[in-house]
Amino acid sequence: MERPDFKPARLPSNEAGRLSAVHRSGLMDSKHLSRFDIYTRLFRHIAGVPVSYTGLLDEARQYFLSENFTGCLTGATEVARHETVCQHALLDTRPFIVNDMRVHPTFEAHPLVTGDPHWVFWAGFPLVTPEGYILGTICAVDFVPRELSPEQVELLTGVAADLALSIQLQTDQQERAAQDCEAILADLQAAGLDGLGAARGFLNLCMGLPVSGSQRDDLLAAGLAQDVEGALSLTAAGATLKTGRGLGPAEYKAKASPMRDAQLLDAMFEMMDEAEF
Repeated sequence: MERPDFKPARLPSNEAGRLSAVHRSGLMDSKHLSRFDIYTRLFRHIAGVPVSYTGLLDEARQYFLSENFTGCLTGATEVARHETVCQHALLDTRPFIVNDMRVHPTFEAHPLVTGDPHWVFWAGFPLVTPEGYILGTICAVDFVPRELSPEQVELLTGVAADLALSIQLQTDQQERAAQDCEAILADLQAAGLDGLGAARGFLNLCMGLPVSGSQRDDLLAAGLAQDVEGALSLTAAGATLKTGRGLGPAEYKAKASPMRDAQLLDAMFEMMDEAEF
């Protein structure tokens, strides 16, 4: 009897909102994802498997945040959604655990099962947002049948929940950074500073970072800075603007402000794509 073809999963009932949440995360096509490796390492250790991976699924593909594929997809950054195993884990917030894919009606015809590297065990744990949207999965894979104990399932569920929370917190921080940036730039424009260079000079001065000659002139002209014996410092108006937007040193530490260092400041301005304000 001929084996059936692998069939894509139906779309989740909340697919539009789910896709919005995936894109809102900003992680599709992002680089420097080593911070997610701890989660896949924990998954391998807890499940006792040789392979683990995690990724988000949008309308067209699964983008991997961390993976250690063995014998297949090594080095791949993404795979078409209709070819993934994980598309079937988007339909329920509970873990999808398959002890033997070779005899499972959904997965028995999948190329990863019928051909190299011959996956047998797969467990997909959804990454669920507080709103109930499934961004993607974190998964464990083995080449032999196996079962997970209730204790393992509980621990793996906790790892998946922590990963989902990490993504959510990062997303919230990015949006707060964009909102704060817009508000600060509007305040600086109202204070008479035009252009990103002048705005950067004010933020650098707030953080105790070097200010260029042209930035210095702009800040002096706008009345936001003063020259005291050769040292540039904020005027009362500049200090009011700084503290009014929570740019004080204590606020940096307490709130992990996205404007606490030059690297993140540069990234913030790049994100704005040299927009006028």
